Amino acid sequence: MDAEAQAAGFEAAFPLLAETPDIYPAWRALVGALGVIGKQVHDARLVAVCHVHAVTHLLTFNVSHFVRMVGFGPGVVVVDPASV
Repeated sequence: MDAEAQAAGFEAAFPLLAETPDIYPAWRALVGALGVIGKQVHDARLVAVCHVHAVTHLLTFNVSHFVRMVGFGPGVVVVDPASV
């Protein structure tokens, strides 16, 4: 299967979320409230995207990176692929 077909299959299976202006303030609130610094600001951005788009579950190999963020705001359930 070529790259274009793989990308099309991925897009059909997983809806892509739009980058909206609401994501930055959600991220800023999360980072500010929890004192997130360094590399974890990128994980905080994923949580902010989840909050803005009402995503309730996040599948990741790095569950420990999200432990302190899951209870902030509407909350996100972090799931390790090994548990699925």
